[in-house]
Amino acid sequence: MFKNKKLNFLILTALFAATIFIWSTIFSLLSGDVLKVVFFDIGQGDSIFIETPAKRQILIDGGPDKSVLEKLGEVMPFYDRSIDLVILTHPDSDHITGLVSVLEYFEVGHILVSGFKGDSAVYSQWEKIIEEKKIPLTVAQAGQKVIFPSGAVLEILWPDQSRMETISLANNASVVGRLIYGNSKMILTGDIEKKVENLLGENSDLRADILKTAHHGGKTSTGEGFLNAVSPEAAVVSVGKDNRYGHPSREVLDRLGNIAVYRTDEEGDIKILTDGNFFNIITER
Repeated sequence: MFKNKKLNFLILTALFAATIFIWSTIFSLLSGDVLKVVFFDIGQGDSIFIETPAKRQILIDGGPDKSVLEKLGEVMPFYDRSIDLVILTHPDSDHITGLVSVLEYFEVGHILVSGFKGDSAVYSQWEKIIEEKKIPLTVAQAGQKVIFPSGAVLEILWPDQSRMETISLANNASVVGRLIYGNSKMILTGDIEKKVENLLGENSDLRADILKTAHHGGKTSTGEGFLNAVSPEAAVVSVGKDNRYGHPSREVLDRLGNIAVYRTDEEGDIKILTDGNFFNIITER
């Protein structure tokens, strides 16, 4: 009888400790020292909003149309008309178009680009607004670090400007970054293909908890070697519902295997919160 009581006590103690651990994690993620990353459901394209614990705001790509403005209105105070940093990973229309509206509507503190030039009317408009507003612009280079006051860091992994002459596709010129806050890491890939994934694997430590799959889950990206190097616990696919490209491909979904997959076409906006140790992933639906 005593043994049973002791066993029950041990079980209750373990459950109580587990409950304390869970609630301490929740309270930690509800405190102010949280990094927030939102993958917007903006159709067949990419747009990622980041807010650091010090309230610095970063927008990576703007999707295929101006619907990004509505999305920003959902995550920013109505009176806030400024964004600290805008990153254009590459000038394809499904990444740059919404950013033109962002530049028109918001005061942007700085712009980071891959250095790959576009030839579309939208790209010309993008350049014109930057010139008219005199927005400071930096060309990304592997090895750069954007260090935010809260301790969050964005490491630029690609492009390597010394290799840009060998890059013929805008996708492979995409800005690739690893976002680090405490012990939490995310890799944001733009639209790079396996060629660049392999180059990244040559010299970079790619380990991360969360991977934004490149090129909307297309089969030319997210190779086995790259996945093994990153070894993520979760992957996010930014993709439009019933898109004509068949994204994400069956091959990529199979390669992701047991990795938890979150898709904007199925789950809407995907919000990730981290206190530097734990992640909380919240989907719109």
